[in-house]
Amino acid sequence: MPSFSATADSLPPATVLSPTPVTEARPVLSRAPHDAAILLGPDTSSQPSPSLPNPDPRKMHQHSSWQAQLPDVGACNIIRPKPGYYPQQQQRIPEQSASMPYHNSEFQSDDMSRENFAVWLFNPHAPYGEFNVSHVPFIDGGLESTLNNNIHYDYESLTSGRSQLETPTRLAETDELLSEFRRQEILRWFQVFRQKQPKAEPLVANLVHDSNGDIPALGLEMMRDCLQEYWDRVSPRLPIVHKPTFSCNRCSIFLLMVMVSLGAVSLRTRDSTGNLADYGGFADMIILGVRSEILTAEEAQPPVSLWVSQALLLLEFYEKMYSSRRLHERAHIYHTVALTLLRRGSPLIGRSGSESPPEPPSADQPQGGALDSHTWWCRWAETEAMHRVVFAAFMMDIIHAAMFGHTADMAPHEIRLPLPCDDNMWTASNPDTVRQLDQNLRMYGIKPISFLDGLKRALHGKEVKTHSFGRMIIMSGLLGVGWHLSHRETHLKWLDLSAPSAETHETWKKILLKAFDDWKHSFDAAQGATGNPNLTDAQGANGPVHSAAVLYHLAHISLHVDIVDCQVYAGAKRLLGRKVSVRDYTNVVARMRVWTSLPSTSHAVLHAFRLLHRVLVDPRRGASAGDRDRSDIGPGAVILPSPEVHIYSCRNDPDPHRPWVMYYAALSIWSFVRAVSRQDSLHEPSGQSGTPFRPGKPLPVDHQRLAAYLSEIASLSELTENAVASLGNGLPDLLDALRLVFAEAHSELLQEAQVRLRMCKEMLINSAG
Repeated sequence: MPSFSATADSLPPATVLSPTPVTEARPVLSRAPHDAAILLGPDTSSQPSPSLPNPDPRKMHQHSSWQAQLPDVGACNIIRPKPGYYPQQQQRIPEQSASMPYHNSEFQSDDMSRENFAVWLFNPHAPYGEFNVSHVPFIDGGLESTLNNNIHYDYESLTSGRSQLETPTRLAETDELLSEFRRQEILRWFQVFRQKQPKAEPLVANLVHDSNGDIPALGLEMMRDCLQEYWDRVSPRLPIVHKPTFSCNRCSIFLLMVMVSLGAVSLRTRDSTGNLADYGGFADMIILGVRSEILTAEEAQPPVSLWVSQALLLLEFYEKMYSSRRLHERAHIYHTVALTLLRRGSPLIGRSGSESPPEPPSADQPQGGALDSHTWWCRWAETEAMHRVVFAAFMMDIIHAAMFGHTADMAPHEIRLPLPCDDNMWTASNPDTVRQLDQNLRMYGIKPISFLDGLKRALHGKEVKTHSFGRMIIMSGLLGVGWHLSHRETHLKWLDLSAPSAETHETWKKILLKAFDDWKHSFDAAQGATGNPNLTDAQGANGPVHSAAVLYHLAHISLHVDIVDCQVYAGAKRLLGRKVSVRDYTNVVARMRVWTSLPSTSHAVLHAFRLLHRVLVDPRRGASAGDRDRSDIGPGAVILPSPEVHIYSCRNDPDPHRPWVMYYAALSIWSFVRAVSRQDSLHEPSGQSGTPFRPGKPLPVDHQRLAAYLSEIASLSELTENAVASLGNGLPDLLDALRLVFAEAHSELLQEAQVRLRMCKEMLINSAG
């Protein structure tokens, strides 16, 4: 019997109860920036496509009454019509927003105001509810789902005698442990990959001492440890595999191998003895070969199977954050493939209509629509897992675009799904607990929130009541809005079209920056802002970036600092797979000199200091409850406790993103200091051409002095001229401290970062002399 986590193809098609069509209301929106019409959202289209209902708020009461009269229907994927994601009293047009008002701006037309996503998003008076997509072409329809509504629990069928009789045998507890048969299957594929990748043989030279055809170093307990490490350390970063219903002995072997590899490389990363160095070689060999097997699997075609999308996302996470430069570049290349598989065929709305012929009912499908509780639970988990795959893919897309200078391929308006379910429901060990938790949530009036509605509310400073994973998704959405708006402006300038006015640019930027601060206030309030010296800002699943503070500061920095420019400015010879020319460097120097004069640059540099202070000094230690985390919120003056030494270690960090974000912040500060001093040259940095970099040993760091330096700058409300003039005083200590941090990292990208920081220090000292 195949695992429910492996594929959705074996499941009977979901029955959907379509609601009676509701007349759409197209309210005339209030004024918004004229140029916002060209920043986001598609241009006018030639033909409409099916869209989600956008009910008239005036008809909500009537619609709710009609819904209440519906009888209970089958449990699994049976959709009961509902007016929206918010209670009736929240469907009204919001009150006047405290966000920045729009002045001296007009719409091009009423049609544009109804159809443009940016106008709807930035207008505080536009009604909440699904954005009207009736004008959007079919191919741009986005990732929709008929499962957006609440999952309805058919309690009567779940407790009926028939359902109990048809309940399949539950998985035995031993099924949670990797079996010897599965280990042998992994070893067979491991040998296949060795034959296909002979150049990678040195990676596993110490492992492959065969003993009667077996590899004792890759024993059963070792693989079980790797899988447990995946659940403990990796899964919270990408909570897309449902552990309670997952069967490691019946799932796709390729998905299992990626999970084991992630666990192995996580163990190797945390190891300080060197005894687990071979775990990394084993994982790299698996990763090198498994991508081609996943992409050529029969299920890797639209509509894509759940296990394929899970495996591709986890594989990309490994390649981008734990491996070599070569695999990092490969992950970026194939990132679009994974997104295209999610888009093409609309996997989230099932096999229906013209996509494929209806599937015949399976032999074990109960007649009459009644489902036993365990079968229903597995199907519910599968649906929720696919939604989480979409959100995780979106978060990785925008976060890596901000961190590495990649292109963001997903726009927020594409996703029309509810935010993920409560973490307690996701981790519940049985369907009865899920049912009880759902009853409790309904009793307190807590209902699913759509991503777009949550994003709009957060943009205008409204509270979005959801768990930490949902809040991190919302923040990623805000970051995505800022990224796409700013890069759309860049494209318009390149095409010689009319660029957005400076007033419009500043208006949306102020709205976004205020939304970032409001979001952080809300997140801290929801978590209680408890101090924790172990850098675990919130327990549980937070998404790719573990710390809310890191994501918050990254958003502020990335809107104003281009990491690609910073790396070119620091003398990088190759970026994004191509050689950096002398002309590239000269252009960057000219841009950097203009960049330093912008007020937004000082804002970003200040957030870079606050981020590094948060990680390296950790102001939460010894702070009173009222002072904790105040370095992370708001643009005003900050009260910090006395600086204390805190030795940060990559090995102890559950988040592989944090070290690179620290490098990004340090590079931003260095670029600002160097550009302000005007000691840069329009020619390549001296002493860097022709010879490869060889990392030298960083000098011992006076951590107390470094803590005082970071604390002094991080506590400022703004960078004054005097503060800017003193930024270079403690910068060599900061660069050396980060080099010590990255020296223990296994990631090839962080080793490159260590070399780059050495060159930054040398240029800083040479220019000062």
